[in-house]
Amino acid sequence: MSQDIESQLLLAAQAGDMDACEILLLRLDPDIRRFVRRLINHVETEDDIVQEVMIAFYQNLQRINPVDTLRPYIFRIARNRCYDELRRSGRGENMSLDDEPVELHISFTEAHKQPAPDDITHWLLLGMEVRNALDHLPEVQRQTLLLYSEEGMSYSEIADIMEVSIGTVKSRLYYAKKNLRGCLRPETLDVLDDEFGMPANASRKKQTPDLTIEAVGD
Repeated sequence: MSQDIESQLLLAAQAGDMDACEILLLRLDPDIRRFVRRLINHVETEDDIVQEVMIAFYQNLQRINPVDTLRPYIFRIARNRCYDELRRSGRGENMSLDDEPVELHISFTEAHKQPAPDDITHWLLLGMEVRNALDHLPEVQRQTLLLYSEEGMSYSEIADIMEVSIGTVKSRLYYAKKNLRGCLRPETLDVLDDEFGMPANASRKKQTPDLTIEAVGD
């Protein structure tokens, strides 16, 4: 439904409806901003990059065809702008872009303890542990997992954004999940598997923070 609304707004914007364009940009802003923040981890330049992405999107509005490629199109712009910024600042030189396994364990003292389902402090610490482990993955694996688990992109959409084949996306996602599990303590995996390891069709609601569940599943 959300994609249908965005497609309708895009069509209206392409026909010259500036109100529709503004509404569309407002809808896209939070997701693009979150993606940019995760890629560059630099608050000072976040606003500038997001603004550049939105300007580039507006300038290339008529080139988005078919309209259901909207999100892959604008996320690809955001990814390229982030790379430009990382290269400009010299921070891109040390980025790991390969798919090699990662040998790393990250933990937080209090997160080692078995949390109660309603203990928000423990769940926040576990969330920090997962996100820190995610940030230590090779860059292409990290981006693939972010697009898949946080942005809800399909294999084909991720392939479009990263300009690779669907097979490459599946491979990166497989190794990202595998490496992420290798970065987490066994105690943390036990907690997450016990909490979220139910069958996909099971119905189970918990009042716990989002820990990027897909990122720790098999």
